[in-house]
Amino acid sequence: MSPDSIPQLSLGTAALIIFAVCAGFVALRGMTRMIVGTIVLSISAWIGFQIWQQAPALSIEWTGKSHSWITNGMPFAAFVVSFFLIRKIAKSIARPFGKKEEEEKPRSSSIRIAFRLLLALIPTSLIWLVGATLVHHSGSIAEVRAYSERSIGIGETTPDAFSQRLKSAVEAAVPESWLKALDPVTEPSRITLAKLIAAQSDSPLKPVIDPRTGKPIPRAIIVDDPELQNLAREGNFGTLLRHPLLTKALADPKVRKLLRDLSL
Repeated sequence: MSPDSIPQLSLGTAALIIFAVCAGFVALRGMTRMIVGTIVLSISAWIGFQIWQQAPALSIEWTGKSHSWITNGMPFAAFVVSFFLIRKIAKSIARPFGKKEEEEKPRSSSIRIAFRLLLALIPTSLIWLVGATLVHHSGSIAEVRAYSERSIGIGETTPDAFSQRLKSAVEAAVPESWLKALDPVTEPSRITLAKLIAAQSDSPLKPVIDPRTGKPIPRAIIVDDPELQNLAREGNFGTLLRHPLLTKALADPKVRKLLRDLSL
């Protein structure tokens, strides 16, 4: 079954589904455990996300090149280790102040349910935001991959409609400033530069043509680095987008201006 045949699920509907699941989880597992678990998961995910953004630069600093076991493995390891450590610390702190369920004072059933539903909004918001970020990032990688395939005559001229519908929905629902903070490596000029590198790696002897003017794009704005070209040839576009050489190139005002003028 093609992804395009799957009915599109609106972000609002997805949020309601997540909320219902989280609300049920709160009611079953208890208010205190849900709060602590959400905090632990959020901090661990944030640590893993920070490591994920810095992993390519660290890999180059330590080994001289990008290695997938560092760029992908280290963020996952950081998330797992931090999750268990923070969870252990949280348990050791919370346990002395905790009360057994039978010792808790009885409260109005309606107030208890309303309070738990309100608390369920916290994990709902966090999970929805994480999911939206992942969808947006995946859609950006799909753009670079589609452009790379297009340059060698494979695939469609645009990414698949399903991923782009989801990405567009995220961009419409999440403020642009939030996306820049949550997913900085998918900034438009960075994606454009990654597309140019991908196209150049597929056809190194042919110039990359500016579709707006029909003229070759000056090689000066394309990062001509063997490692970046290898990442593109291997289809490792996620690491390509995070590579520090792109950050260095985008610091040049002339490069940024040229990339903003391109329509890829």
